[in-house]
Amino acid sequence: MWRGCDMWPWKRKTENRSMTIDEFLAMAGIPNTGSGEHVSSGNAETLPAVLNAVAVISEAVASMPCYLYRVTRTNGVEARTWLADHPVDVLLNERPNDCQTPYQFKRTLMRHCLLNGNAYAVIKWGKDGQPQSLHPYPPRAVVPKRLDEHRYAYTITEPFSGRVRTYLQEEILHLRYSTDDGFLSRSPVSICRETLGLGMAQQRHGASIMRDGLMAAGIIKSGEWFDSIKGAKAMEALERYKGAKNAGKTPILEGGMDYQQLGMSNQDAEWLASRRFTIEDVARIFNISPIFLQEYSNSTYSNFSEASRAFHAMTMRPWLTNFEQQLKAALLLVSPSSGSRYLVEFDTTDLLRANPQDRFKSYETAIKSGVMCPNEAREREGMSPREGGEEFSQAWKQTVEVKGGGAND
Repeated sequence: MWRGCDMWPWKRKTENRSMTIDEFLAMAGIPNTGSGEHVSSGNAETLPAVLNAVAVISEAVASMPCYLYRVTRTNGVEARTWLADHPVDVLLNERPNDCQTPYQFKRTLMRHCLLNGNAYAVIKWGKDGQPQSLHPYPPRAVVPKRLDEHRYAYTITEPFSGRVRTYLQEEILHLRYSTDDGFLSRSPVSICRETLGLGMAQQRHGASIMRDGLMAAGIIKSGEWFDSIKGAKAMEALERYKGAKNAGKTPILEGGMDYQQLGMSNQDAEWLASRRFTIEDVARIFNISPIFLQEYSNSTYSNFSEASRAFHAMTMRPWLTNFEQQLKAALLLVSPSSGSRYLVEFDTTDLLRANPQDRFKSYETAIKSGVMCPNEAREREGMSPREGGEEFSQAWKQTVEVKGGGAND
């Protein structure tokens, strides 16, 4: 049968993406670590510590609102205005695309960046020169290419339809983790794959022990050989002491039998210690305190409070700065008027939120010193403003002067 479509010269472009070495090794089942495990961004989260670390960082970023400001400088003094109606601010806080919330979009990008080192989102531009939507794509569907010294292109394969399209760098939001050439980033999973492979091997070893190993709590010794009748009688006698409801009963052993309890071997103890050390190693990889990976063996109330502050300063601040600057570079191609600039900033107030007693003490100090007005403190607590609450305290201007008087004063 004649098929006219076969003679049509214009056909839809199909996927011709080459396979990476990691994808080939994973498909062939070939290990890429010395421990015999294959480690990739696709299976790294089978380690609970990696899953928790990625979740803690990505969810912390996703839960923060990200605002766009215009910063103006007049007579050496900077002032900023929140641009709530700007298309970029609407994308970041209201609707990044037609199928994701802002939380889901930011969490997706951070998760891709933490596991793969690179995160990509296609920018759809409107006729007015402003971004209309941001659509993330999995890193495995993106093939970056260097066109010139400072020009790049991205070939993206649609996961559902298989259609292939090439985008210029102005059409892509590219979030990077850590890069050597300024273009493509290396994944923390690939950099530390030996460490993660060791943890996965320990996990597999524990599973095989549970399945095939001998896990008896104790053994019974006897000086004589038990035939089937004596053996059945001995087992029947021991049935009376099995189970939680019989715990604490003193067994009576007959026929010269002797019970010997089995404790944990040194090998088992070292295996448990190595599992804990894996958690600490994963914490080092993602620059996060083990406390946030549910490892509380060395935690106290005081160091937990310090770890929470360190989480913001050492873990989240670099990620937030990276995200803010990349958003500004990709979405704000047109500069504002002379004498002003744009600023993209995550609101970390909730991350640093103290307990109610400490918060109200800080509000009291800020209001008395004239830094805040009462309504600003009420707004931070989610309360409506009250009449007269916009006035600032003048107590900081007051001075107390003590004059020395004479005997008649």
